[in-house]
Amino acid sequence: MKRLSTLIDEFLMYLKIEKEGAERTLHTYRFNLGYFTDFLNDEIHGVPGLNHLTSEWVKKYHYSLSERGMQSNTIRGRLAAISSFSRWAVRSGKLERNPLDQVTRPKRKRRFPIVPKWEAVESMIQATHDIRDKAVLALLAYGGLRRAEVVQLDMRDYSPEFGLRMVHSKGGDDDTVPLPVVARDILSAYVAAERQQATPDEPLFVVKYLDSEKRWRSGRMHNNRVYKIVKRLGKVAGMDELHPHAFRHGCGVELLKRTGGNLRAVQGYLRHADIQTTTLYTHLSAQDLQGVASVFDRDEKK
Repeated sequence: MKRLSTLIDEFLMYLKIEKEGAERTLHTYRFNLGYFTDFLNDEIHGVPGLNHLTSEWVKKYHYSLSERGMQSNTIRGRLAAISSFSRWAVRSGKLERNPLDQVTRPKRKRRFPIVPKWEAVESMIQATHDIRDKAVLALLAYGGLRRAEVVQLDMRDYSPEFGLRMVHSKGGDDDTVPLPVVARDILSAYVAAERQQATPDEPLFVVKYLDSEKRWRSGRMHNNRVYKIVKRLGKVAGMDELHPHAFRHGCGVELLKRTGGNLRAVQGYLRHADIQTTTLYTHLSAQDLQGVASVFDRDEKK
């Protein structure tokens, strides 16, 4: 009987070569399946094999995660990884049936993200003195861009009269994104101050760093730098939980309010492939109505 870890390696190779899985996807599977094999190691005091990939062992693993107080969505993710691996094993003739077919998974809990108030977002942008950081925030907030989309922008992608000619969106699509005047003014000021001499094929946002020989160099900004910028400015503004994607959520909620609930308009602006993703913002906006409804709880003095 083959070791379970050996089969998992074969599965990951299949995902990488045949399915062209992204490194982040492979990383997620590797860790989630590793948690399961670690559990089996502790339980059987030995090396788990394919014979341990049964509904009974998966149920025990499920119960152990629940007893540890793990969130249901996290448990669902770990079980989903085992199910995908098992389906591959069945198709490969290594397993007769998927053990997850006999396991009841916890119900998915819809989690609403924390969305900053739009007034706080605008105040934060106005209070940011570094022109480059201000431009990054403007694209996150007014353009609803993801941080990966921000760092992939080149100089040729920005038009002072329109906004962004080209955004490399999630899923490999290229889209145009118009920007409001307030965002274009911030971007134009940044370009004039720091990127006026840059060629069209150079990055819009760059960082300076010391190389191995202690010489200053510059290069394209990376995702993690955007994250650090937002976290640093968020702490200054008293919003420690703020993260780059929160600006996109804030943009969606504000757009929904200002367009009178036009889901299609918001879907188009945020480039959601499925409008069901956009409907999230209808629930977020509804939370704001709780304050309105509370007027019925007040005692009116006559």
